[in-house]
Amino acid sequence: MADLKKPLNFEDQLKMLQKHGMVVEDESEALSVLQSKNYYRFTGYALQQRIDKNKSDYIAGTSFHNIHRIYMFDESLRDIFRKYIEILEVHYRTQISYHFSLAKCTTPPHDQHYDRSNYYNKSGFDSVMANFKRDKKYYIDSLIMKHHKAHYGGKLPLWAMVEMLSFSNLSKLYSSMYSSEQNLISSANQVGSSVLKNHLHCLAVLRNKCAHAAMLYNTQMNPPAMLPKRYLRKHPEVINNTVFAYALVILKQLPDRQTKTHFITSLCAIIEEYSDDIELSLIGFPEN
Repeated sequence: MADLKKPLNFEDQLKMLQKHGMVVEDESEALSVLQSKNYYRFTGYALQQRIDKNKSDYIAGTSFHNIHRIYMFDESLRDIFRKYIEILEVHYRTQISYHFSLAKCTTPPHDQHYDRSNYYNKSGFDSVMANFKRDKKYYIDSLIMKHHKAHYGGKLPLWAMVEMLSFSNLSKLYSSMYSSEQNLISSANQVGSSVLKNHLHCLAVLRNKCAHAAMLYNTQMNPPAMLPKRYLRKHPEVINNTVFAYALVILKQLPDRQTKTHFITSLCAIIEEYSDDIELSLIGFPEN
C-alpha cells in the first residue's frame, strides 16, 4: 500500500501549483487565498483545466486568479441557494404539518403522527423517528421541549415536531406518508405528489451541500430533478442532474411570483458578474 502524500506548507503548495503549470499572477495574494481556503478544496475548482483528468498538470495559461474567481462564484451561488431554500424549508414545514395534522390528528389524543400505522413506508418513518429522537437532544434546554415534557410526556404536536426535523428528515417524512396525505399536501401546492417527493429530496441535497460549503461548480447532482416532459422536449439542452435543473426546482417550488422574480434577478446578477470566468455548461445553464 502506497504512502499518503507528504503535507506541504503554504509556500510549497503554491510552488506545487506552479510546477503543474498554473500561472500565479500575484504570489502574495495567492498565498493569502491558500491560507484561508484548503488546497484540496481550491484545486477542485481547477479540475476542468487539467490536461489529463488522471494527472495534475494544467492546460497552458490556467490562471490562479481565474480559478479563485470561479471559487468566489460558487460561494455566491451557495449564498443565493441557501437564502431561497430557507424560504422553502419554512414553507414546507408549514404545509406538511398542517395538512397531515388535519387529516390524521383531529381526534384525541392528537398524536397520530407518532403512529407508524399512519405511514405507508414504515422503515422510512422509523428512520425519521430514530433521527428525531437523536436530534431533539440538541433542543433539550429549549422552552418548547421543557413545556411539552412537563405537560405532554415529551410528545410534541406535528407542527412543533417539524421545526426540529432536518430538511432531509422532513423530505423523508413526506415520502413515508400514504398517497392520500401526500396528495393533500402536493395538490395544495399545485404539484404532483411524485414531483414534490423528488423536489423535496433535491432541495434537501442542495441544502446540505450549501450548508457544508460543498462545490456546486462542475458537479453532477443526485437525484436527477423531475422536470416537465413538455419543458424538456422544448429545451433538450437542459440536463436534469445539473445545478441549473436544481435552480428550476427552487423556482418551481417558491410560493409567490415576487419571490421567484427576486431569485431569478439574484442568479442573473452573479452570472453576469462572473461571466468572464465561468463556463455556463459546467453548471448546466444554457447559453441563453
